[in-house]
Amino acid sequence: MPKAKGKIGKSSLSKRIGKEAAALIKEEAKFPLKIGRVFPPPSFAAESSPALGPKMQNKNSNKLGSNSLRPAGEEVRKNMNPPKINLYRKIAVSFIVLTVILLGVIFYFSFVKLDIVLIPAQERLSDSLAIDIYGSGSEPAVPGKSLVGIVEQTSLEEKNTYSASGSEKIGEEVTGKVTIINNYNKNQPLVATTRLLSPDNKLFRIKSTINVPAGGSQEVEIYADEPSAEIAIGPTKFTIPGLWAGLQDKIYAESKEKFVYGEQAKKYIQQSDLDEAAKDLKRSLLEKAKKEIGENYKGYNEVIYSVDENTMSTEVNGKVGEEKDKFDVSLKAMVTIVAFSGGEAGKMAQGKLGEVVPDNKELIEFKPEEISYELKNLDISQSRATINATFEGKMSLKSEADIIDRQKIVNLTREQLEDYLSGFKEIAGYEINFFPSFVDKVPNLADRIKIEVRR
Repeated sequence: MPKAKGKIGKSSLSKRIGKEAAALIKEEAKFPLKIGRVFPPPSFAAESSPALGPKMQNKNSNKLGSNSLRPAGEEVRKNMNPPKINLYRKIAVSFIVLTVILLGVIFYFSFVKLDIVLIPAQERLSDSLAIDIYGSGSEPAVPGKSLVGIVEQTSLEEKNTYSASGSEKIGEEVTGKVTIINNYNKNQPLVATTRLLSPDNKLFRIKSTINVPAGGSQEVEIYADEPSAEIAIGPTKFTIPGLWAGLQDKIYAESKEKFVYGEQAKKYIQQSDLDEAAKDLKRSLLEKAKKEIGENYKGYNEVIYSVDENTMSTEVNGKVGEEKDKFDVSLKAMVTIVAFSGGEAGKMAQGKLGEVVPDNKELIEFKPEEISYELKNLDISQSRATINATFEGKMSLKSEADIIDRQKIVNLTREQLEDYLSGFKEIAGYEINFFPSFVDKVPNLADRIKIEVRR
């Protein structure tokens, strides 16, 4: 039986498919990473061949399925990207992050720091010291707290007049002066107590009898019948009611100054007057001693003058309660003179003051010339005296003082640090400098904190 036209044998078809598949595989080997290229399997060529019968085409189609049409590039990518690549990528990212963190930590500990500049306050301190002064022929009572000098006394006397301050009101008065003007052609006599009347009807009287010449004038003192502060009027014109009405416009009075109101009182001596007089005379005695005998102690730059109250003798020409405007008082007493070296006393005082200055502070100001001396004890027979020296100075923190505990300020904010520093009375002010400037918190390492005391 003759073969049908166009029908191909199985062996020829297999050979043909094999050749085509080998050609495709060879072509793909030239471009192994080309994405999206589709490699038809050998059975695909049979579908496109007209020599294949329908039965063979269906049979080959069933063998292909959906997976046989998958792009060859996808299979290549799966083979070229194994799962280990993702693991390496994660390790690399982690390493970079840790490196950045480590660099930040190194930067913080290497560059972040805090500088604090303290401006110390000047604190006042005072003290006193007892110093024994002895004459050249005596021995020091307390070695190290004694100075050689002069201790002696001299007798002086002083007197003065003082006003009594006691006062008792016994009346009031208004006084002043007026000028009587006579524009008449005859002299006009006016007796004492002649009345003068102001425009507002205030009544006054002249104190003495006068005779005013014709065409002239005469000044006279006046007083008020009923004195009061309201009667003390200013300059004005007065009529004389006792004259004939036809003469009152020709003979009258004028005042140029305001009348004076005052209270009439009697003065008497009070105890306070005697006490003040005694104090004043003591001051006068000391001034007198400095002027009269001060030249004798030029070899010493400190001289104390003191009135010995045990030797005071006072005389007063009056007594408490006695009616007197003024009284006289005289005072006689021994004046003690203690002379010594102010420079040596100043050194002793400065040394005493230095003993009370704390270890972290130092004495920055002391003025020996401002020391105050006072006589406390006296033994004139032994030429000895004890004086009390009162003095003061100023102290401040030493430049190396360490009053700030760095451990207490680590990790504080700027506001917390300012509150902490403000609590020290030894600090008058401060400067806070963070580095870098955007940092606003104290480093957590104490050795990154620098503190400087600057005056």
